[in-house]
Amino acid sequence: MRKDLLYILFSAVSLLFASCNLSDFQMDNLAKPTGLNPVVYRPLSSGTYLVKDYTIFPWIGNTPVKVDSLKFKPIAYPLDSMKMNMSGTDSMVVIIKTVNETPMKYRYKLSFNGTSMDSGSKLLNAATIDLQGFVIEASKDSLEYQLNSNDVKNLGLATQFDLSITLYQPAKGPVVANVLKSSQISFKIGFRAPVNLFKFKL
Repeated sequence: MRKDLLYILFSAVSLLFASCNLSDFQMDNLAKPTGLNPVVYRPLSSGTYLVKDYTIFPWIGNTPVKVDSLKFKPIAYPLDSMKMNMSGTDSMVVIIKTVNETPMKYRYKLSFNGTSMDSGSKLLNAATIDLQGFVIEASKDSLEYQLNSNDVKNLGLATQFDLSITLYQPAKGPVVANVLKSSQISFKIGFRAPVNLFKFKL
């Protein structure tokens, strides 16, 4: 009886190996893991800026005023405290997330070491305001910019980002002076990049 049981077990194991095809395991891919390119994302810097701190703003009070445009003083994001290891990174996507609490549309330009990222001629949205001109909901945007290998190298050498912002009159008439003066616009900057593990250096 025991011999019969061993024979059945041996036959079952033999059948299992006979039906297995090693190509199903894609051993070549395991031996050469060239497809391992993890995508990395981490915030680089962030800031919140009041309109009154970065523009010349002569109006006061709750009187509606017509403002065609306001240009912010240049803002610098220092990067000296954030040392980034760019080895193994041949390209990158810079992600800029903004929250606009002003009643005006806007445009921005971010630059470093000769590379510029412009939000474009199509203005980004203003916050939603009520009939009295007060903000009831902020506007949020997220834009992505592709960097090539040369841009990535320059980013690794950069000590700061330079940011310029211009606000433009929204489609709905004038804005309330105090609302605009106390409004803020915030930026968060990060990156996403595939990493070539065979080029990565610790």
